[in-house]
Amino acid sequence: MGSGRHGAARPPIGVLIQQDRVDFSLFASIIVIALAVMVLIGIDLASVAFWVAMILVLVSVALIVRRLNRLSREELGDDELL
Repeated sequence: MGSGRHGAARPPIGVLIQQDRVDFSLFASIIVIALAVMVLIGIDLASVAFWVAMILVLVSVALIVRRLNRLSREELGDDELL
């Protein structure tokens, strides 16, 4: 058989978020504020504030995904991922 995790399942996302609630609440607040700015100025593609808010949303989502991956690796242990 090939190498792999051999049945090691990733922990549920809710469990991972519970471990680091402060970081995820900060990411969520950044996304909410950026979306509020986007709604308040309207979908004005010529506005600098719209594009800055869009970048903040995309960066926050990327950071959330990276943080979830890191927490799941820590939960499983490095030896089980090989």
